[in-house]
Amino acid sequence: MFGLDPLSRPVAIAEILLLLAFAALVGWLLGRLILAGRIRTLRTALTNKEAELDECRRTKFMSTSGRMPAASVPVRPAPVVEVPPTYVHADPLEPALSFDTTPDPINVDPSVPVIATREIEAVGLAGAEAGAVAENSEVAVLSRIAARAGELNFDRIGRATAAEADDLKDIVGVGPFLERKLHSLGIYTFRQVANFTKEDIDQVNEIIEFFPGRIERDNWVDQSKSFHEKKYGANS
Repeated sequence: MFGLDPLSRPVAIAEILLLLAFAALVGWLLGRLILAGRIRTLRTALTNKEAELDECRRTKFMSTSGRMPAASVPVRPAPVVEVPPTYVHADPLEPALSFDTTPDPINVDPSVPVIATREIEAVGLAGAEAGAVAENSEVAVLSRIAARAGELNFDRIGRATAAEADDLKDIVGVGPFLERKLHSLGIYTFRQVANFTKEDIDQVNEIIEFFPGRIERDNWVDQSKSFHEKKYGANS
């Protein structure tokens, strides 16, 4: 069996290279350990210095002001103020007809801010800015629409009450807030919308402050006819 000759030059060179590689590895590991130890020592020293500096600042503040620093003063949570919900009757005539004086709650549409006068004062709005906020609140918008209900020809459109209301949100283009606008105007049913003429469409579009021509583009009239027939039958 043949073995390596330790006296041959190639074997000697290989052994030297292996020893050098081993020594380099050991040196690298030792260097890493020493460096990690120094980093830990420096971090500990830095933490101690920061604590000492903070203590010096606190002591200096107390000696000059005679009171606790702001960071040490306990912060009391702000009191939670319960704001009552905004109420309005969807049908201005409903209390008189039903003898019910309890106002109906209206959920606020996220796109329309509802801010009461006292809330406007609390946030510091004044002048034209406060007036614009109040004018665009949901209550103000619905009241403004209800005040113009007399402009519509209900002899042609037909009359209805909240008790007869259809779900007008089934009409494509009508959302919750738009439905409340129509209710404030006295429009509750598919039959009423189906009876719209061109004049009624233009009037309603303007009164509910909707996008010009949107009622015609979304074809509310034909949609309402279809919904009415499905719900009540073609001969109703």
